[in-house]
Amino acid sequence: MGMRVSGSIRLQSGTAVPLRVRLLPLAALLAATVFQLFRPDPLHAGIAMAIVPVLAAFVLGPVWTAAIAGLALVVVAAPLPFSRRFDGDDIVVVVIVFATAVGISWIRQRFVAGLVTMLSVSEAAQQAILPNLPPRVGDFACAGLYHSAQRGAWIGGDLFDVRPSPFGTRLILGDVQGHGLDAVGTASMLLSVFHEAILDEEELGGIAWRLERRILDDAAHGYVPELFASVLLAEFAEDSDEVRLLSCGHPPPLLLRGERVEEVDLKPAPVLGLRLAAPVRPGESVAVPFGADETLLAFSDGLVEARDEDGNYYPLASHLQGLVVPSPRRLIEFVWDDASRFAARMDDDVSILAVTRTGRGRTAEAARPERAERPERPVRVIGGRR
Repeated sequence: MGMRVSGSIRLQSGTAVPLRVRLLPLAALLAATVFQLFRPDPLHAGIAMAIVPVLAAFVLGPVWTAAIAGLALVVVAAPLPFSRRFDGDDIVVVVIVFATAVGISWIRQRFVAGLVTMLSVSEAAQQAILPNLPPRVGDFACAGLYHSAQRGAWIGGDLFDVRPSPFGTRLILGDVQGHGLDAVGTASMLLSVFHEAILDEEELGGIAWRLERRILDDAAHGYVPELFASVLLAEFAEDSDEVRLLSCGHPPPLLLRGERVEEVDLKPAPVLGLRLAAPVRPGESVAVPFGADETLLAFSDGLVEARDEDGNYYPLASHLQGLVVPSPRRLIEFVWDDASRFAARMDDDVSILAVTRTGRGRTAEAARPERAERPERPVRVIGGRR
């Protein structure tokens, strides 16, 4: 996107045009001048010179484009000894072309400024939903990745975060129905409720109940559309070798234990906001063993529903079998690279979140993956360390 909004919201300029590109209009002006000297034909010389300000309009601002046009006009109107002079009508045509080039440059500059502002606001909105994860939360190393299904934007309806609470480190990964601003608004609301609920609710069921209550109440009063959301909640107690899990219509996570990959057998509650059953209440979470150096890998359904050219779903668990567990960041980079090569297309947002119990005093960096590193992909990787 050419920019990044972090911390306070700052609207930044787009990627600067390289110097060699900005010098092209001057090189073209020199070439057109030489052409006019050795081609004493006003028609062809005028066409060559008229191209110069038009070229400048696409790489320079209106001030510099006007300066280039002024120099070109001086060359056209000057009484050069080896070329025929342009008559008055020719000069008028050339002036009109040059003025048009300056106008094009002005319009382009305003369009680029508006695009930069729009993309900055879009990324700021997504930043509110996907805050930068710290590399460690308590005794846990974590990293997350988000890829929007909307080409050229970070915006979407996925959300995730890892936060400390009085009851242990807690995780949320959710997927709101749809894309665009409606989904973003609902996702932002859910994340703010999660941040508040983890401080008060002793059990994950209580957090899920508060999330659904907020969706239903806001939808009833028209604050958000009647969208539904799938959510995975997890709680890591620092004094226990377990992780408690609760799924509300969300795909169950994977547990990586050494070179083994285990699929957690969760009986999910209904997705939030559908009113298909009574709201989730405390006591409905499941405890699963989760020891040191083990990794929990959570993801949205956009990852496992990616298909290859034959229509086969991406087999995430089987592709991770035998893989030496890396740090969380390296793991999600490998998963994304592997899924990108497998899938013919991805039609839904993809979120991946990895959490490793490192133990006190240990670093977040674990063994490197045995498979070769792949080049970077155009996705947003949040937190973790290389």
